[in-house]
Amino acid sequence: MKETMPKAPILRPGQFYGSVGESWQTGLVKLSLVRHEQARVVPLHSHQHMYLALLLAGSYREWVGGRCFDYQALTTVFHPEQLEHHDEILAPGTLFFLIEADPALLALRERRHRALASTCDVSGGPVGWAMLRLLGELRRGRSDDLEGEEPVAEILDMLLGAPTAVAAARAKPRWLTRIEQRLSEDFRAPLSLRELAAAAGVHPVYAARTFRLHVGCAMRTLVHRLRVLHASRAIAKGGVGLATIAVDSGFCDQSHMTHVFKQVTGVTPTVYRRIMRGQDLP
Repeated sequence: MKETMPKAPILRPGQFYGSVGESWQTGLVKLSLVRHEQARVVPLHSHQHMYLALLLAGSYREWVGGRCFDYQALTTVFHPEQLEHHDEILAPGTLFFLIEADPALLALRERRHRALASTCDVSGGPVGWAMLRLLGELRRGRSDDLEGEEPVAEILDMLLGAPTAVAAARAKPRWLTRIEQRLSEDFRAPLSLRELAAAAGVHPVYAARTFRLHVGCAMRTLVHRLRVLHASRAIAKGGVGLATIAVDSGFCDQSHMTHVFKQVTGVTPTVYRRIMRGQDLP
């Protein structure tokens, strides 16, 4: 009787051979900092979801079929779901930022796109820089799922290719108005790209892409502007502390509000309050 070779393990989202330090999770994405303390060989395996790996420190080598990928700092590689590979950690302290994306982010035709069918080195391009920006935002603290999901949808769009001018010229779909209305009414509440797309009856990546094309900014950018507007009006009115205003405006805390407020207005809430009071600036 012929022996059957055991199948390579399929790792669940958030499961890695290294140790997971910081991690962030929503209904659609899992984001992890993974460290390998020792040099070693990692056995053949695959990952349940498609993922992107950005090497932050150390050295690493990966074999996918007959191809070999040598990682240095800021090497960025996309991996399709359930693609078998084996690896070698070449230096102690090797550190990765990993983005795992649930297939539900994409429509079936997008999941079958040739750009997502094989492992691809995208180092030095916009994907790696977008991942670094996302990591920075996550480590500062985010208030809801939209802050983690929409950037990943944008990164997948980069891999799929930028939308054409013809697509941008199409009539604004009715479902987009529903998303805009929801953002305008509920900007202070926790928001999720999955929930917004489901209410509109479209897939999350398509929702994020169409919103950018027709509105001219990302959903989270609009939410940030609305939260800052609400906070600035409360600050101008006076009588309430900045920490209370931050939470009431939808930010997770005062530090988060300060970061976003300065991004949007160019000044911090403290400086803005001094301006509104007619006080001298430091």
